[in-house]
Parts: sequence; C-alpha cells; structure tokens
Amino acid sequence: MIKRKSTALQLGQFLALLASLLIATQIGIILFQGTPLCLNGGCTVVDQLIKVSPLVVNLFGLCFFQIVFWGLHASRNEPRRLPQWVTALLLAGLAVEGVLVPFQYLVAHTFCTYCLGVFGFIVVLNLLVGLKQIMPGLLLFSAVSLAFAGLDINQPQSDQQAFTSGTFASRTGTITDMENFLFYSSTCAHCEKVIASLRNNDRPTVHFNPIDQVKNLDLPGISYTKAYSPAANRALLKVLAIDEIPVLLTKTPEGLVILRGETAILASLVKTTPETTNLSGSSAVPASQAVIPGLEPKDGCSTATDCTDLPGTLSPGQSGP
Repeated sequence: MIKRKSTALQLGQFLALLASLLIATQIGIILFQGTPLCLNGGCTVVDQLIKVSPLVVNLFGLCFFQIVFWGLHASRNEPRRLPQWVTALLLAGLAVEGVLVPFQYLVAHTFCTYCLGVFGFIVVLNLLVGLKQIMPGLLLFSAVSLAFAGLDINQPQSDQQAFTSGTFASRTGTITDMENFLFYSSTCAHCEKVIASLRNNDRPTVHFNPIDQVKNLDLPGISYTKAYSPAANRALLKVLAIDEIPVLLTKTPEGLVILRGETAILASLVKTTPETTNLSGSSAVPASQAVIPGLEPKDGCSTATDCTDLPGTLSPGQSGP
C-alpha cells in the first residue's frame, strides 16, 4: 500500500515547533526582565486585567503547542494516522481563544500583538489538519465568542473604587478635606514638573494614578499600594473624554473638579482650594460636565504617545528623577 504523505501536516508540524520556540523565548524574556515582550502596549493592558501570571499563561501555551507538535509527529505526516486527540486539542485551543479575543476587544479595549500571533498559529493549525476541522472550529469559536460578548462583565464600582483601583501611591498632606488624584505617565515631561513641585509642597493630599507601568516615586512621605491598574486609569480618562495628561481630579466636599495641563495643576496645588475657572488655556470643569470640544491644553502630553521632547523627561518605568 502506498503511504500518502501530507504536506499540510508537515507544515503544521513546523508551525507547532515554531510557536513553541516563540513562546519559549517569551518565557525566557519574562524570567530575565520580569515582563513579557510585546510590540505594542496592548500586552501590558491585558496582563493587568488577567489574574493569572504571564509566565503561567505562557507555560500552558508551550505545553499546548508541544503536545500538538508531538501528536503531528506521531502521525508521520499521514492523515489516516493522525490521533483524534490532536484535532480535539486544536478545537479546545479555538474555544479558549473564543474568550481571549473578545476579552481584548470588549474589556481591555486594546489588542495584544503577541496574543494575536498565538491565535493565528492556532487558526492555521486547525486549517492544516483537514477540511473537516473548519466547520466545527468556526462554530465553536463563534459560539464561545458570542456567549462571552453576551455577558455583563462590567461589575459595578463605587465612586471611590473607580479612582483607587488605579492608585499606585499616595501621600497624605496637611489638607485632608480634599483628595487629589494625579493622572500622569512616566514619559511626560509636564507630568514630571507637576510631581517635582510636590517635593517642597506637603499641603495637598495626592494620590498618584499613572496610565503606564511605573516603579517608584521620588517624593517624601509616599506610601505604595499593593497593586494598581494603569488600564483603569486610562479607562477613566476615556470616559471623561480626556486624551491628554497631566490631569488632576480633586474631590472636595462640594463635588469634583477636573484640571488639565501643567499650568492649571501647578496653580491649583499651591492653593488651599481649587478653582473651576480656565487657567492658561487649560480646562477645569465640574465632573458632571463633558470636556468642552476644541479646548485643548497647551502644556500637556497625549495619552496615546510618549512626550519626551522636553528636557528632564522621566525614563520609562520611573516616576521621578
């Protein structure tokens, strides 16, 4: 009997090995530097929202592709010798991706390029094992995705939780009847100037809510939280229709005041009470009002890109010089 070799299974075996090497490299990077490598900021956002460690997730992924590789290898590239558990495992992979892909779109509001690459490997491997795999795979992925999309996963938060879930550190000042939440990034020079001004100003009570990963703050009297979510801070600014930093949200007995831009924030921090008037082109609006379209601050940085064109800009991963 002539044994028919399958080029598709040969290619599938190669891709499973390639995916294994990719994930093994990612594991090595995590062990070496503590954070996974990603081509965009989506990986950081997704990692913050997933309770399982990225190392554990990648170890499971490595095991998955290794099992697929050895299963394809056992078939000797002959379709009739392909173990049924290999096709079942690949379908299970699509089911898992049916949760992870819509999770990135609906919850994280961003896509992780590395995660999408792994998803691509799983899709192609399902296509390569045979045409009979296409329809079950499509139905399974669609069913899981639709079920996930239909869930109400946005748990209600109190007003206080909406702020504190993104607080990296806090400093209690002599003024305790007002709480200030400073939204900033580690690559914003204007944010750096605001933080530097607090070294000689211990009056305001300030909570620091970065929109990216930071490690420390060079300020006296700082207390750090056990965990914080940069994604929560980005989401809150998005809800407020604010796309520039620094931003200072001040909770007073009368309500909430929003200040945008370095000039307005510096002016507010040296006063005992905030004002809701426009200062130097920056906006300060009550929390119940939307930010006025067209009123753009002249001394801030975009939340979408780095702002390193001014001298003394913070290095990534730091919060103070």
